[in-house]
Amino acid sequence: MVRGSDPVLKKRRGVSEMKSIIAEKLRLEHEPVAILWTNVKPEVALQIKPHGVGCIMPFFAQVAMKGRTAVFDRESYGCPGARAGLGFGNGYYDAFGGAGIDFMASFFVKGAESSSDPESYCAKVRHLPAREQAKFMEGERLHKNTEKAKRFMTKDLPITDIAEKYVVFTPMSKVDPDKEPVVIVFVADPLQITGLVTLAGAVIEGTDPVRVPPMAACHQIGAFAYEEAKKEHPRAVLGYTDLSARENVGKTIPAHMFTFAVPFSLYKEMEEEARNGVFDGPIWKELAQERINSGSPL
Repeated sequence: MVRGSDPVLKKRRGVSEMKSIIAEKLRLEHEPVAILWTNVKPEVALQIKPHGVGCIMPFFAQVAMKGRTAVFDRESYGCPGARAGLGFGNGYYDAFGGAGIDFMASFFVKGAESSSDPESYCAKVRHLPAREQAKFMEGERLHKNTEKAKRFMTKDLPITDIAEKYVVFTPMSKVDPDKEPVVIVFVADPLQITGLVTLAGAVIEGTDPVRVPPMAACHQIGAFAYEEAKKEHPRAVLGYTDLSARENVGKTIPAHMFTFAVPFSLYKEMEEEARNGVFDGPIWKELAQERINSGSPL
């Protein structure tokens, strides 16, 4: 637990909650997650141990499904990929004690089999926690070859290096309405995702309102959503298509759900449209009623 004071998070009775018309009309079981950048720690939050190694998505799951708050900084970000995902620069160059880009490129392909120096690669793997060694030996197989993996880490992955000290994940209702999150993340089932894509398409010009980067789940809610937030006309980012994250999170987030990350400027446009938009039309109402009649939540 982390203790301190944080003016970003709502902490006094009588302060109105930040609420979402979209979440209400989607009838989400769990409220959206706000991602904020701040210089002060929340009063009470989950946090990875300094220099600890692990996936940050179980922390996101605790926020999304159980209403907790999580905080991350430059000494507690879990793994090199999450460092980039959260917005603390590019963690791949000095990953795992300096093993760096070549080591990570082999890991992203077929592990030792893809390494130009398998003996050295295996020696580095043996220094990792025992629970991680088999995965690193076989590789995550996210890219067809190490050249493509290296391009992803050095050119394709959008990198943000925030000025603030902390990145906070917290339920939307805990955010002071006077403060603006960077990104809002919905966790939704396929029908709700369909509604969100339709709503985003209603306010975004063109025919490509949603990005689906086939990368880490933390990149999908962070790095890629941050990149969209910098644009004059941002898009949403569909995520939780990361096999490793799903393995790490387990059943905390139901298997049929996905993330839908929305830069805050786009979120405000979608909120306005949701006042009298797709969720108020006859097709959505009929689908929603079918779900209610079947006993499924919506």
